[in-house]
Amino acid sequence: MIPPHTYFTHLKSYMNDAYIVSGDAERRVVLTEKIFREVGREREVLRIDLVLPGPGMAVKLDREQTGSGGRKSRPPLFHFLDDTSKPWSKRCDFVVFYVNGRSFHADCIEFKLKSISADQIRDQLSAGENWIRSLKQIIKIYTGAERNIKVRKFVFGTNLQPDDFLDLNRQLKADPSIRYYHYDDVRGASLSTLANASELVI
Repeated sequence: MIPPHTYFTHLKSYMNDAYIVSGDAERRVVLTEKIFREVGREREVLRIDLVLPGPGMAVKLDREQTGSGGRKSRPPLFHFLDDTSKPWSKRCDFVVFYVNGRSFHADCIEFKLKSISADQIRDQLSAGENWIRSLKQIIKIYTGAERNIKVRKFVFGTNLQPDDFLDLNRQLKADPSIRYYHYDDVRGASLSTLANASELVI
């Protein structure tokens, strides 16, 4: 296996720039999402700044592109496959890759407002995990570069009374691999210090 810094350099050079939304110039990433807080209101931009322990980048998997006539659409997650009603059309909002000491990490992050029912969240974050698995294998097959990736899943939301949905570790009861945080608790935080009782190595 190659060192984590080298793997990050490889990954960044292979990644389609259209998906990268924030880099590692100051060892931080900025995640922004347009959301509707209330019915009938215009969309507003929700911004989360996260500090990284080392080099890293944020990838927005559901980033929109503007086509002819100003029409917005999401490009296929895998450009060689049709996304229409396919299982791989699902995607989480963000994946943040970063180096932490001798390890390489990928955190899947989903933004939600009041609802944190697990059905949709589980599908989207699982899709993020599967995308990381696919990316790792493609890079390994074509370049020979390989590295273990530590994967965690998070949902950041506005629900002020989420206890019915969470266990004592603040993981979702319906899917204990997912950790919930309120938006206000993660703004400006170091991503590596966020707790998650579940970590998967792929």
